Amino acid sequence: MTHQLKTTILIFIIVWASSLFYTHAWGPMTHLFLCSLADNETATSSTLFYAGCNSPDILKKEWPELHSLEFAKDLFWHAYNSTTDDLIEFALGFGCHIASDEVGHHSKGFLNPPSADHEIEFNLDSMIYHERKGEKFDATTKSDLTEREIDLIIRAASQHTLMLPATHRNLRHGVISPNFIDQARIQSAIKHFQLLTSAERSLIRIQPSSLYQFELQRNSFCNNVSNYQEVIANFNVSADWAASTCILWRSTMWSLIKHGNLNEAAAIMHQAVNEMFRSNNGTSCVI
Repeated sequence: MTHQLKTTILIFIIVWASSLFYTHAWGPMTHLFLCSLADNETATSSTLFYAGCNSPDILKKEWPELHSLEFAKDLFWHAYNSTTDDLIEFALGFGCHIASDEVGHHSKGFLNPPSADHEIEFNLDSMIYHERKGEKFDATTKSDLTEREIDLIIRAASQHTLMLPATHRNLRHGVISPNFIDQARIQSAIKHFQLLTSAERSLIRIQPSSLYQFELQRNSFCNNVSNYQEVIANFNVSADWAASTCILWRSTMWSLIKHGNLNEAAAIMHQAVNEMFRSNNGTSCVI
């Protein structure tokens, strides 16, 4: 088998594997990296903070309505009222994930165009693994949830979905009852997520750096980039913004909970992200 044929087969496998993910935002390894940037600033260093950071994408395929700032603040409310510090950190990690997605999901953000988002996610995870000590951000090992975290999700989800209009209660399965989500179904979703992240990690370990560098430059939303270093300069801006939104989410939760009302949380985050883009000519591109 020639080197060119081997490379072609590898590219095909990587593109196919990346299409299996349904995040449409940052990939699992990149999410943990972004959470670590915020963690470095807030010095939480909680295992459950990182488990929370992983959880939205574990749930996203079956329960997309839970992948939102609105649910993240409901989760925090239930965690806060549980008076358990580690569950609060879990909920803050969950919100950190969603908040950083606000940066990646933005119509002028790094993860554009939408048609290439799976390839961007996978190749960005490869970059994190090979260039940012990505072995620390193994999503497979940080997606084990205990019954306590699962129970917290179920309680928050039951309240959250009852507050949704009937047309939004479940985008996949129609009308939801309060028991639409249970321990067994979440455990099944966890196993599926772990299978995908384990497969991704195996492919990332063998992916040549030249391949992910080429793909990231080829799919760059910032049209003026002429080399890989410029792609990374643009990513670093998005990463800083994502970490900032995570830190803002934490401070916003603690500020609003003192008044017993979290209803303004999502609006505060949307405004902050929009201001970041507005101040940089409407995009996250610096080059």
